[in-house]
Amino acid sequence: MHINGQQVGPFDESLLMLNGLTPTTPVWADGMTGWMPASQVAALSYLFVGQVPPSYGAPQYGGQSQYGQQPYQPSRPMPPTNLVWGILVTIFCCLPFGIVSIVKASQVSSLYNQGKYLEAEEASNSAGKWAMWGAISSVIFAVLYILCIILFAGSMAAFM
Repeated sequence: MHINGQQVGPFDESLLMLNGLTPTTPVWADGMTGWMPASQVAALSYLFVGQVPPSYGAPQYGGQSQYGQQPYQPSRPMPPTNLVWGILVTIFCCLPFGIVSIVKASQVSSLYNQGKYLEAEEASNSAGKWAMWGAISSVIFAVLYILCIILFAGSMAAFM
């Protein structure tokens, strides 16, 4: 990334906006033939959807500018936390899977607020998967339990 005529970086994708990336900031990455405006790079174009360039005095290296403005933030929505599913699985189904789901779900908003969008999506997906596997394992356990009762009742009837 070029800022004020100087090359800075490399930066992780989640830190680009905090370091002053604008749609017109020249960027370069492995595989590119030369420097291009950030808005023309396909991998970064989602950062500028529905956004206007930051106003004068926006920070270039994160934090607040001298005018007290907050850094330019992307329009990427926060992924679902799946916390409700984790709680329901913990209460009604499978405690171990539900607890892991709750822990993963509680990480989503904190990762998102830190600008770690990919990690937030991963935590969201993981929370959902743990909740789903908890529910599935509970159904399997219930079916096996009912089969055992039926078999036990059948074997008791044979002895009488």
